Amino acid sequence: MKPVYLRGVMSSCVLALMAVAAFGQEKGSITVQAAGGEASLTLGGLLQVQFEDGDRGDSRFPATGEDRFYLRRARLNATGAFAEQFDFRLEFDLAGTLGSTNGLRAQMTDGYVNWNRYAFANVRAGQFKTPFGFEQLYADPRLLTIERSLVNDRLTLSRQLGAQVGGELLDKRLSYAVGVFNGNGVNNSANDNSKFLWAGRLAVTPWKGSGPAAWSVGGNVFQSEDTSLSLPDLGFEAGLFSGKRHGYGVDSQVEIGPVSFWAEYLRVRFEPTNRRPAASFDSDGWYAQAGVFLVPKKLQAVIKYETFDPSRSIASNEVSTGTAGLNYYIKGNNLKLQLDYMRTDLPGNSDAQNKILLRLQALF
Repeated sequence: MKPVYLRGVMSSCVLALMAVAAFGQEKGSITVQAAGGEASLTLGGLLQVQFEDGDRGDSRFPATGEDRFYLRRARLNATGAFAEQFDFRLEFDLAGTLGSTNGLRAQMTDGYVNWNRYAFANVRAGQFKTPFGFEQLYADPRLLTIERSLVNDRLTLSRQLGAQVGGELLDKRLSYAVGVFNGNGVNNSANDNSKFLWAGRLAVTPWKGSGPAAWSVGGNVFQSEDTSLSLPDLGFEAGLFSGKRHGYGVDSQVEIGPVSFWAEYLRVRFEPTNRRPAASFDSDGWYAQAGVFLVPKKLQAVIKYETFDPSRSIASNEVSTGTAGLNYYIKGNNLKLQLDYMRTDLPGNSDAQNKILLRLQALF
């Protein structure tokens, strides 16, 4: 048996034992004791069972475009805190992909330690989401659409290994985060050179009303110099990028009672050294999304429009998608049913791609 497969099996067994210890067969029959003397220890998880029907859609979905059932995410996590103002999080995902996979195995999503002595300056180290892109940072179980926008998927930085400082000030009306990371992507402890990726985000809430009412504005930037980085859909040989890149984004969110509105724009400048001709180019995109509760706290309607242009130097290269959805909150985000219809226009394809996504989510 391959070592990678064995590690996957061992990880799955450990996580299964954690789950058994957490729930037990009878009340009081099993006790979980924190091994490190933590003041608190919580075990949790997330299941997103998904069905899709129709055309392929954009490039994130399998090329065959076949109807299927699959696990979009299947996660187990442990979070805890020490009395010395430290907290931590460790999470594994046993699925976590839109692609066709026949060898699922556990992989780490989050693994970090956080010093929380000061609310205005938390210090975090390990693997976690980088502070670039509002929708990318928004928690998976709370998203109003089943999938994030394509521009967030392609131009944000996802999770990385590194360290950051972040916090909240002015009665939580201002938040910030700035960090330094390897820049090679998730679950990669190597750095392809001796330089680091820098990213930062600043968000303010100019207005807060009574109840669920607020207006927020955010902005983020990053820069990196890479030697060999996997970047799909951007026209590099073998999908690998070498050179410099830097990006920025702006976003805004409004919530007034049962109505919410999000908008975000992202742009990244690529300066490749491994592309012929080695011309610099920009990639950008945006989305606008609105949601309204038809039945308070139970039934929500969502509409969304998004575009992504992998290279602004190439004409008629945009991918655009319109989404209409319904969310039924059986027990808030802990137990939720989502239905999305996506209509995607691809460059060079006269026929629109029509896709139905259905998801049942359990957060525990």
